[in-house]
Amino acid sequence: MDMPWRTCGVGQCQGAHVSDDRCLAHLEQEQRREYFAGLRPGADVDLRRTEMNPDLVKQLVRAVRNDDGHAVFGRVDFAEARFREFANFEKAGFASADFTRAEFAGPVKFEKAVLRGRTSFADAQFGGNVSFAGSTVEELDCRRAVFSGNVKFDQAIFVENGFARLAFRNTRFGKAVWFDHVVFRGDIRFQETQFRGETFFRRAVFEKSARFSPAGGFSHNVWFDDAEFLGLAGFEGLEFRGYTSFADAKFGEDVIFGGSEFHDVARFDKVRFGGRARFQEVRFDGDTCFDGAEFETAELFGPVEASQLSFRHANFRKRVVVDTRTARVDCAEAVFEEGVTLQIESASVDLERAVFGKPSTVAGTTAEVTSLRGTDVEDLVLTDVDLSKCLFAGAHHLDKLRIEGDCTFGSPRRRQTLAEERAWRTKSMDAIRPRRVAGLYRQLRKAQEDSKNEPGAADFYYGEMEMRRHSPATPWSERAILHLYWLISGYGLRALRALATLAVLIALATVGFRLGGFKTTPAFGDTLIYVAQSTVSLETKLASLPKDLTPFGEVMRLVMRVLGPLLLGLTLLAVRNRVKR
Repeated sequence: MDMPWRTCGVGQCQGAHVSDDRCLAHLEQEQRREYFAGLRPGADVDLRRTEMNPDLVKQLVRAVRNDDGHAVFGRVDFAEARFREFANFEKAGFASADFTRAEFAGPVKFEKAVLRGRTSFADAQFGGNVSFAGSTVEELDCRRAVFSGNVKFDQAIFVENGFARLAFRNTRFGKAVWFDHVVFRGDIRFQETQFRGETFFRRAVFEKSARFSPAGGFSHNVWFDDAEFLGLAGFEGLEFRGYTSFADAKFGEDVIFGGSEFHDVARFDKVRFGGRARFQEVRFDGDTCFDGAEFETAELFGPVEASQLSFRHANFRKRVVVDTRTARVDCAEAVFEEGVTLQIESASVDLERAVFGKPSTVAGTTAEVTSLRGTDVEDLVLTDVDLSKCLFAGAHHLDKLRIEGDCTFGSPRRRQTLAEERAWRTKSMDAIRPRRVAGLYRQLRKAQEDSKNEPGAADFYYGEMEMRRHSPATPWSERAILHLYWLISGYGLRALRALATLAVLIALATVGFRLGGFKTTPAFGDTLIYVAQSTVSLETKLASLPKDLTPFGEVMRLVMRVLGPLLLGLTLLAVRNRVKR
C-alpha cells in the first residue's frame, strides 16, 4: 500500500523517513544522535508509523527542552505510531499533535502538558493507564479511541481563547476515568462513548463559551448522547453552564449528580438508569427533560430545584419519592409501576394519562394539579394541593379518588367548582357539555362521601344539580323542578335561602288572610301569628281571631300547612349537610 509519506527503506517498515532513507527506530546510533542534536525547542516532528520505545521518547523529549527544562514541540505527527512501553510526555508543550490510530502498549503520561492547537487521538489504542492530570488542552479529538486502562484528567483545563472543542465520540474507556477539578470551556462531545469502569467528573466546571453561534446563542454544549456507563458514574458538585445532553445514555450502575448545577437546558431523554439515580440537592435553572427515561431501581429523586421538569413517558419500575421545588412538573403518560410519592412545592403538576401501579400520593402545600384526564386515579391520594385548574374529564375510577387535607377548588360562586364548569360558563372552546360535567361532580361526590367528608360532598352535589339544571339533555319537566328546587333552597344546601322563602311565604299569606281569609278583618299582628302557627301545624289560641274562614282562607291554610314544614325541613337539611361529619 502506498503511504502518503516517504517511508523507511528497511524491510516492510512503513515508518516516516528521518535520515539516510530510514525511520527513527532504524537509524544507527550515530545517525540517531545527529537527528536529536538537530532538534530545537519548538521543532516540528514527523514520526508517523514509527516504532517508539521509552528510550526514544525520552531522548526526543530531552532534545526539545528549553532553558526552563520543559520540552517544547512545534507540530508533532505520531499518526499510526506504536509506543511499545511507557510513553512519558510529562510537562511537554505541543503546538499541535496528531496521534491518530497510534498504539500505546503501556502507560502514557501527559501530566501538566500543554496541548495547543488540535490534538488528535482518534482511533488510538491505549493498552495501559493514561494520565492527562493537570494538562492544558485547547482542542482534543478522541473519537473511536479505546482506553483499556484507567484514564485521569484531574485538574486539566480545556480552553482555547475561551473556547475549546473536545470530541470523545465512539470512544471506549475500559477502566476507571477521572475528570477531577477539570475546567471545560468549550464544546465537549462524549457521544456514543463507552465507559466500562468507574467514571468520575468530581468538581468539574463546564463553562459557557463567549463564542456566539451563527444560529444565535452561545456555542458551548456538552453531549453525552448515546454514551454508555457500565460502572459507577459520578457527576458530583459540577457546574454545567451551557446546554447539556445525556439523551439515550445508559447507566448500568449508580449515577450521582449530587450538588450539581445546570444553568441552561438539560436533557435526559430516554436515558436508562440501571442503578440508583441520585439527584440530591441538584439545581436546574433551565428546562429539564427526562422524557422517556427509565428508572430501574431508583427509590428517590431529589430534592431538586428546577424551573421546569418533564417526565413525559418516563418509567419508574420501583416505588419512588420525587421531591422537587419547581415551577412546573410534567408527568403526562409517566408510569409508576410500584407507586410514587410526589412531594412538590410551588409547582403545577400535569398527571394526564399517568399510570399508578400501586397506591400513590401527590402532596404539596403550594402546589397545584392541572390535569388528571385519562388517568386511573383508583390508587391516588391528593393531599393539600390546589385543584382549581385541574381537568378531570376522562379520568378513570374518579369515585375512588381520595382528596385529603386542604385541597382547594375554584370557588367563584361561594362553592367548590370544577375547572370544567367554569370553562362551560365562560363558553370556552374546550368546554365539555353540562351533562358530562354533572357526571364528574357525581363521581367526586361519591368519593367524598366514602371518605366521610359530607361538607365536601355537598359542594359537588350542588355542582351536579347545577349542571343537570342547565343540561339540554335533561327533560323540561325535570328542569322546571330543578329550577324551583334551586330557587327556594339551593338544592337543599342553602339554609338562608329556604328561610327567606319561608319568610316571604308567611308575609304573603298574612296579607292574603287580611284581605280575604276571614269573614271579618282581624288585626295584622293577630293574623301574622295565626299564619306562623299554621305553618308549623299548630292550632291558634287567640280569642280575638275570627273562627270562621272563607273558602279562600281554607285553601291558604292548607297550603301553609304543607309548604311551611317543607321549607323548615329544607332549612334543617341544609344545616345538616354543612355540619355532618
